Amino acid sequence: MRAMRRFFTRLLGLVTMLRSDEQSGDERLREEMESHLAAQAEENIRSGMTPLEAHRHARLKFGAVEAVRESYHAEKGLPFVEIFLLDVRYAFRVLRKSPAFTVVAILTLMLGIGANVVVFGVLNAILLHPLEVSDPQSLYQIRHKQWMTGRLLTTSYPAFEDFRRRNTTFSAIAGIYGYSHAKLSWQNTVLSISGDEVTGDYFDLLGVQPQAGRFFHAADEHGANSVPYVVLSDALWRSAFHADPGIVGALVDMNKHPFTVVGVAPAQFHGTERFVWPDYWTPMVNEEQVEGWNSMNNRTSITLTVIGRLKPGVTPQQATDNLNTIATELAKEYPDTDDGQPLRLIHPGLIGDEGDVIRGFLWSVTVLALLVLAAACANLSSLFAARTADRSRELALRVALGSSRGRLVRQLLTEVALVSLMGGAAGLGSAYLLLGALNRWHPLVESHLVASMDARVYLAGLISPL
Repeated sequence: MRAMRRFFTRLLGLVTMLRSDEQSGDERLREEMESHLAAQAEENIRSGMTPLEAHRHARLKFGAVEAVRESYHAEKGLPFVEIFLLDVRYAFRVLRKSPAFTVVAILTLMLGIGANVVVFGVLNAILLHPLEVSDPQSLYQIRHKQWMTGRLLTTSYPAFEDFRRRNTTFSAIAGIYGYSHAKLSWQNTVLSISGDEVTGDYFDLLGVQPQAGRFFHAADEHGANSVPYVVLSDALWRSAFHADPGIVGALVDMNKHPFTVVGVAPAQFHGTERFVWPDYWTPMVNEEQVEGWNSMNNRTSITLTVIGRLKPGVTPQQATDNLNTIATELAKEYPDTDDGQPLRLIHPGLIGDEGDVIRGFLWSVTVLALLVLAAACANLSSLFAARTADRSRELALRVALGSSRGRLVRQLLTEVALVSLMGGAAGLGSAYLLLGALNRWHPLVESHLVASMDARVYLAGLISPL
């Protein structure tokens, strides 16, 4: 901090020195020009001109005063920096003299840019940002071939075990029952929570590491009700246990059964769904203690959503063919319970097949937001064109005083850049507030969405005014 303070102090001193040198240089230049004009006027008077004609011809011979001053500044000091600072100061003065125009222009840009940043922030969080797991591109969810709404449960636990043993294309597969609800009791606290019951290799498959304690594994399982463990989400750990690391190893009651808290999941991990965040994870072999029933030996109980990680070099089509072959075999072996329905693979995260609807909706809203930005830019360009037409007399006067056309164009572009930067800053600020409100809005108890202002969102906001 002290180094930054010294840097800004030196920078301020340099700017002050440049301003002082600029003022003294302008004074010397003015005196020298007046001396030249006076000498030329005296010579003209001696040649027989009247004093008025003598001074007029002296000024005509000397040339435009503004052009001489610009040429002098170009030869002294830091011309580009000085000219830029002059343009910026002049642009601020001009915009301050037209507050109505400035406010309308900034509000127009703020609406266009803010809408685009909000939409891109949601798009980035839902479609562009990968799941917080290891190698998300090789992670797939097994679905029935026909399109279905919601988190379709794919198979029974006995059939899941058959798929796990017989497949040759997945390095690992895991089962999830994501509709678990429990009453959590600890000390004097009782909470209604919801979470996922998962198979023992769930965390190993996803490649997630705990932030406290450990996760349970397949090696911990030794039959029904053999693993009374629970892993807390970061949100539940902070809200119910005040982020106390001592909770690891403690006993809590879930639906009146004791469970040991073995670990806490990392803050960025929320399972394999973007909108539904579990409060906890328990081993599926302890389903009877949590749910009150045991479906692990029942082939007619379709309770599992299945995810798997493809082996290196295996394509989704090869894995699909392998799974369908197994499904056909199971239908022959268990004709009363397994129908051999064709399967397919999708990436998890968007509530199963409803991801198609979500993607289409988000891309449509993105196009609409871009159209709003285009309309805002068109309106802004019309405002600047009308304003430039109103300033034609001022611009003509500056040309008569010696300003070049390039200098005038640069000055007008500086004004446009300032308005764009202020509108962009206002748009980013409003988008930040709107995204924060959206993150706090949960239309359903278990629904969540975190659309943060990361580097890509800020970049989109900075590019928008350009």
